Amino acid sequence: MKKSITFVLGCVNKLGGTEKATVDLANLLVKRGYKVSLVSIYKEIANQNNRYNIDENIDIKYVFSKLEFLKYHLNIYRLIDYVSKKKVNKIIKQTNPDIVFYTSIKQIPFESHGFKKVLMVHNCYEYYRSGRLTKKLLDKNYNKIDHVIYLSKKDLDKYEKEFNAKNGNFVYNISEIAPSVKTSYNKKKITYMGRIDNKVKQLDHAILAIDELIQNNLFDDWEFQIFGSGPHEEEIERLIKDKNLEKNISLKGTTSEVEKVMSESDIIILTSDFEGLPMCLIEGASCGVPLISYDSSSGIHDIIVDSHNGYIVEKNNIKLLSQQIAKLVLDENLRKTLGLNGVKHIQENFSEEKIYMKWVQIIDNK
Repeated sequence: MKKSITFVLGCVNKLGGTEKATVDLANLLVKRGYKVSLVSIYKEIANQNNRYNIDENIDIKYVFSKLEFLKYHLNIYRLIDYVSKKKVNKIIKQTNPDIVFYTSIKQIPFESHGFKKVLMVHNCYEYYRSGRLTKKLLDKNYNKIDHVIYLSKKDLDKYEKEFNAKNGNFVYNISEIAPSVKTSYNKKKITYMGRIDNKVKQLDHAILAIDELIQNNLFDDWEFQIFGSGPHEEEIERLIKDKNLEKNISLKGTTSEVEKVMSESDIIILTSDFEGLPMCLIEGASCGVPLISYDSSSGIHDIIVDSHNGYIVEKNNIKLLSQQIAKLVLDENLRKTLGLNGVKHIQENFSEEKIYMKWVQIIDNK
């Protein structure tokens, strides 16, 4: 008989990389016959109208069904997270799972022995260790967690070296988009999809890089479309207006139609200061779209093979970023070549079956 699995996350209805990866994995496991439930601390989220598709056979329980996420100051949610731990674990006892997957170490009851505990680390190792509370909890309790799962082999190696730990593993995020060529390479659209948090995602870098192309008359009839929501929407909108870029750059809001957006894109770009294993890049490559990303995590190198299915750009090098975007804007055949390579790379390394079998090994490990 297959085991019962519960996932714990902040807000299952938030459109973000961690949430998308968790929902995709939950959908996959329930499709393969596992009993799956989700415990979400928050149900509602401010300034967002779209949600991911969750399999109807997944039971969802909310800790706070009326309190909106991302509406108040971050310190309020830090306090709520602290208070919510008891409530979360009360719900977990009711679901009586064999295994619980946590997206936050702060929710793990380290002394509980009623179920196997799995921590899913959705950021690069260095950034994950930069949080004081996270670092303190991992330092003290890493050996009380049955499995600590990273998104890349390099991040796993760093963890095992620092802790001399034997409970680590790495598993790629899974995408529900089956790899195939869906884009036509002639829509003249560059896409960013993610949270509009300029401190992390550095969208101003992408805008400045594209502005350079516009100034050099290399971006005629092209559009840079920004999908997402977040705390810096007004700041990004103001930058676009200040530089008179409204004709070529637009904020599209949130969307749950990821495959449709990717299939109508010619280039996917990401200019983050740090990342884990970005879903937007996996989904873009799955649709045959060439990728351009800052070198912001070990996971980037697992998705992008430089000059093969996209370009990895030195972090914060806006001039080089603009040059690499220009290469693809000016050469449709190059876009096709890199896009086709990307589909093959995803098929070979990120197939649903390969990733599923890695999870099965972890789930069934005694």
